[in-house]
Amino acid sequence: MTPDTFIQNFDLLAEAPGGVPKMRELILELAVSGRLVPQDSKDESAGAGIKDLALPDAVPYTIPKQWQWTTLRSVSQELGQKVPDDVFTYIDVSSIDKDRGRIGDGVQILRPEDAPSRARKIVEVGTVIYSTVRPYLLNIAVVDRTFDPAPIVSTAFFVMHPFTCVFSPYLFYYLRSRRFTAYVNAAMTGMAYPAINDGKMSVGPFPLPPLAEQKRIVARVDKLMNQCNELEARQKERNDRRTVLTASCLHAITSAPHKSTAVEIRRALDNFPLLTDTPESVAELRKTILQLAIQGRLVPHDPREEPASVLVKGLVTKRPDTIHGRVLRKPIVLPPLDLGEAPYELPTGWEWARFGHVAIIASNLVQPQDFSDSLHVAPNNIERDSGRLLDCVTVADDNVKSANHRFFPGQILYSKIRPNLNKVTIAPFEGLCSADMYPIDSLIWTEYLARYMLSATFLSMSVKEDTRVAMPKINQEQLNLVLVAVPPLAEQKRIAARVTALMAQCDALEVKLTKSRDDADTLAATIVHHVCNGCVRQKEATA
Repeated sequence: MTPDTFIQNFDLLAEAPGGVPKMRELILELAVSGRLVPQDSKDESAGAGIKDLALPDAVPYTIPKQWQWTTLRSVSQELGQKVPDDVFTYIDVSSIDKDRGRIGDGVQILRPEDAPSRARKIVEVGTVIYSTVRPYLLNIAVVDRTFDPAPIVSTAFFVMHPFTCVFSPYLFYYLRSRRFTAYVNAAMTGMAYPAINDGKMSVGPFPLPPLAEQKRIVARVDKLMNQCNELEARQKERNDRRTVLTASCLHAITSAPHKSTAVEIRRALDNFPLLTDTPESVAELRKTILQLAIQGRLVPHDPREEPASVLVKGLVTKRPDTIHGRVLRKPIVLPPLDLGEAPYELPTGWEWARFGHVAIIASNLVQPQDFSDSLHVAPNNIERDSGRLLDCVTVADDNVKSANHRFFPGQILYSKIRPNLNKVTIAPFEGLCSADMYPIDSLIWTEYLARYMLSATFLSMSVKEDTRVAMPKINQEQLNLVLVAVPPLAEQKRIAARVTALMAQCDALEVKLTKSRDDADTLAATIVHHVCNGCVRQKEATA
């Protein structure tokens, strides 16, 4: 694929997931290696007017014969420094509009006595400034207008006021290219605040084309970048419409009349692969499935089954003494139900109950050192919203700070810290969990209760955060009061099985989406490789 073919297929290539950023990268790659516009033998030679152009320590890549390798300081100068002695316009790193490559409107007008100690460097119109602190953030800009009062920039910038042989916008684009970024990444030092010093910047390699060609390059880059902007805007508009459509369809299903049958719901869900083409839409589908499940709209009802009221009454009046061979805590006294608290109407045969009536918050404190080989589960070991258990470590691991609750297989593990993060899972093994979690014994079908706890309904009733609290949590008294929609026991099992099957379909959708994005990235990388290497061979053939 040649650059011309690339340009002709620009819109098509950019439509791939992540395509536009790849196109931006490729545009700059072609621009700074002399492959975006043709050379003209009539152009005045590169660096005209400068007697001695220093050579860089190493030549990073091949450039056209009419170009010349040099260093940044060979083609630019600093304009000096001064301690502010009058009112001035202060430009620091936060003033940079890096996407547009210019100084933003949020500059400060300061008096000398208010000047920061870093306010020292002088700039003028046409000066290019490059933030040397965390340079990978690409805080780079061209001073494109006159400031009144006169501007002074932070010493965090490397200042380059180009000589007449350099067009400022070309220099700006080069500094943003992958080629120069690779040089900076290799040269910067420091961990907490990685930076590149002015000395390393001064000797940074710079590919210098003839001035006329620089202007042609910038004109072409500007045009292509504007196309990227338009494509991104169209893609965002299309994605926003798709998001609204998906949300509307999901809402229509969850708010449909209760007379809607499970068959109708299933038919609607079967169409969702057509809409779930982003990770966000799959996440919304998962939430919808849970809402349908706990509203009694996912599986058919059987009027012959014992109503849940009998089950709930038995749990309230006489709960079991043991579960899975473990002695349970004594019953707790909870206030009677007020159906005015209920978030929605239940199907016939279902019953509202307090969480404390259908589950027991277990407590089995132990000494962690007695269980050093046990696996440890903390909130960050549970995936948000899905209930998936991620990688765990042993209690003896140095990273384990708190592990004093023993849990058993089949118990529900629930994060009481930041409950809005929705961390719920069923323990598949015995181990210890952090004090930030509750091990919970379910007195109804465990898989159903765990799914209910992941639902938006449970989340809305359990999360009563005070935004002033840095680490909000739900205590046992609050959790025990939360309402649970309880179906007949046999229906709980059918719901859990159906949800598991649908979640597996969601998993498959996510795998498909991931593969599609990976394939698109591979395609984009292949295009970059062929365009660049194809151009290299073409240049060598014509040299």
